[in-house]
Amino acid sequence: MKFNWGTGIVIFFIFFAASMTFAVVSTTKYPPQLVQKDYYALDLNYQDRLERKQNASAMAVLPKVQFNSDAKVIHVEFPEGMTAQTGTAKCYRSATTKDDFSTPLENVSSLDIPAEKLNTGRWHVELNWETAEGKKYFWENVIVL
Repeated sequence: MKFNWGTGIVIFFIFFAASMTFAVVSTTKYPPQLVQKDYYALDLNYQDRLERKQNASAMAVLPKVQFNSDAKVIHVEFPEGMTAQTGTAKCYRSATTKDDFSTPLENVSSLDIPAEKLNTGRWHVELNWETAEGKKYFWENVIVL
């Protein structure tokens, strides 16, 4: 068989069609998820979140977030003398949105979040709280379970 331009073009288009079919089939195996479900509301409240981050970065001592593997808890401890009157502690994974959850903060200076049922991997812990004086804070930390 003689190899000419026509044969080369046909082989190229067959290879191209096969590779596109493979790409489409392989990408449909994974669900298209965003990092956070409420990304639109977060974008609308960006200025408030930025001010909360600035308040947290101005603190002398930041909150501590640690995973205790023996007790299977995520321990959150606010700086000494600070109490979170209201707020939330949100835990989410950037790999999937189905594992996301949040815990309310009400008059606490430390918090233990149960982690025995959490999947292993990288977790983001977002602390969004307000003190008794009315000052609002936002701080995020990454832990690996």
